[in-house]
Amino acid sequence: MKDFPIRFVLTDEAITPSAGLALVGYLLHRTKLDKRVNALRLPTVRREVHISHSDVIRSMIGLLATGKTDFDHIEAYRQDDIFSASMGIQHVPSSPTLRQRLDQLACLPMTEAIIWEESMRLLVRQHATLSPCWTKGKTTWLPLDVDGSPFDNSDTKKEGVSRTYKGFDGFTPLFAYAGKEGYIVHAELRPGKQHVQDNMPSFLTTAIRRARPLTSSRLLVRMDAGNDAEANVHVCLKEDVDFVIKRNLRRESKALWFQIASQKGRRIDDGQTEGVQTYELCLPQKVAIDGNTYTYVQVTQVTERTMERNGQLMLVPNYEVESYWVRLEGYEHVRMSDVLALYHDHATCEQFHSELKSDLDLERLPSGKMKTNAIVLVMGAFVYNLLRLIGQDLLSDPRHPLHHKVKRRRIKTIIQTVITMAGLLVRRSRQIWMKLTRRSGYSEPLLNVYQKWREAR
Repeated sequence: MKDFPIRFVLTDEAITPSAGLALVGYLLHRTKLDKRVNALRLPTVRREVHISHSDVIRSMIGLLATGKTDFDHIEAYRQDDIFSASMGIQHVPSSPTLRQRLDQLACLPMTEAIIWEESMRLLVRQHATLSPCWTKGKTTWLPLDVDGSPFDNSDTKKEGVSRTYKGFDGFTPLFAYAGKEGYIVHAELRPGKQHVQDNMPSFLTTAIRRARPLTSSRLLVRMDAGNDAEANVHVCLKEDVDFVIKRNLRRESKALWFQIASQKGRRIDDGQTEGVQTYELCLPQKVAIDGNTYTYVQVTQVTERTMERNGQLMLVPNYEVESYWVRLEGYEHVRMSDVLALYHDHATCEQFHSELKSDLDLERLPSGKMKTNAIVLVMGAFVYNLLRLIGQDLLSDPRHPLHHKVKRRRIKTIIQTVITMAGLLVRRSRQIWMKLTRRSGYSEPLLNVYQKWREAR
């Protein structure tokens, strides 16, 4: 077989390796982000400045959508007409301008609020599909998973970097994901040493209020044992949402729990395994908040083992205890099997963390300033939602090249197959459009999604 001939030829044709950015730019066009951001006033920036605030925000969003986080990466796009046309950018800023303007915008609390509000409004406007985690009778529950994930920023001198509970230096941001698709409704950058429960009631309240307009189902807050504080329970009860919160037993006696459960609970093991007894206990709880009385339950499962698996008897019994605070509207006697199924599904948010840190490359944040990194994280969450929205709509297209059943595409897959699709920019008769090749299995689904969005305006 002869060698494949390769020739390097320079051309003036506007060829892009990121044609999928046109979808990101179109979604941004459906928001009021430009108008609201440009209305912000900075004392050190003139109103008639050459590069607007929206140019800076859109440029950073474009970088993040291609999996790049470093400010210096913008230099490769400064002369790229396709990048600016796709993202709706008037003037692409230089790397120093991008860094300095984000530093300045980060000092305005309204910047973060605007990005979050436009992100949530876009999900509502695009009718984003959020799948429930549980259905009982006529009631469905949409998961709202709250969890923290340490970001490794070792060997850096960034503001806020400190020792995390994972044993490395970095940040410990908090995230709130809605639906089984994992749309981000709230995120907050925190120093590495900050405990996950610090300021959690405020974070949880904001996450619940942002998630509520996205669905008609009941919200089900799911949290790990690090958040087993009564303050979180009070927030959920006041906001009228259901919850599954794992309890941290701390110094509670497991043997005492077994004694209580064996007397007041019910045995749930089949009795065929010798040396093992498992009991389930459901204890009603009442709490008074602002003159109103609320109820929920504490569901506990206790297992006593007196024999090893090989038949060897133990000198001292071994006890295993799992305990949860639970509220499911309309169900006072909650089964432990249902609680465990709902809580174990909460582990899916670890995949969402991975997509943020690896696929979007957000783990090592680009700035040395805490506020700027916080804004970059918020924009990263915005981009994450945009890419998730694109991926879910592409997945629902019957011409999607992958036919095996999946519920969600990884962000990395969306970047590789859609965002980095090759395209040719054509300008003619004062019009501009993008040409895609028919030989790509994703071109036709991408075009169908774009046309569907335009028809739904």
